[in-house]
Amino acid sequence: MGIHQIQLRYEATADRLLLQVRSTQAEIYAAWLTRRLVSRLLPPFRQAVTASSLQTVAPHALPVPEARQMLEQAALQRPLPGTQFNQLFQVDEQCRHPLGSEPLLADAGELRRGPGDELHLVLQETRGRQIDLGLTPELATALLRLMDGALAAADWALAADATSAAPVADEPTSPGLAPAGRPLN
Repeated sequence: MGIHQIQLRYEATADRLLLQVRSTQAEIYAAWLTRRLVSRLLPPFRQAVTASSLQTVAPHALPVPEARQMLEQAALQRPLPGTQFNQLFQVDEQCRHPLGSEPLLADAGELRRGPGDELHLVLQETRGRQIDLGLTPELATALLRLMDGALAAADWALAADATSAAPVADEPTSPGLAPAGRPLN
């Protein structure tokens, strides 16, 4: 799926985050993210995005521990060409909803490396529906920024700089990655 737009916002009535993705083919995918899922997904997602951003900005850098946090911060705050955070999310009557118009209630999430430097975020629900988002380093960084904004609005007291590693599936030897198939729920 080619991603055209991503929106992530806090819905106070449901006390959940609503993730909406519009594909380049005008398909809308939506998922509710609970506090429980986000608390488990955020640390490994942040770690994977930070590592990927660091590779993009300074591929050959071997920073000393004292400079690592500063380098990671700079990598996450780098300009993202073509990204417009002020553009409204577009849903119109031409949009299709392949998974139905009701957002899936994600009760499991998984992160895994895709081809190249792509990061896959897979959100699943018990009924079998799932969303598999292939994120380039730029899209992953943008989604992390959206997540930070939504979490600030949610006031869930989830650490914005949490880097403790929960599992990310695919390569067990890579930092922040766990054995394949181990969901984050």
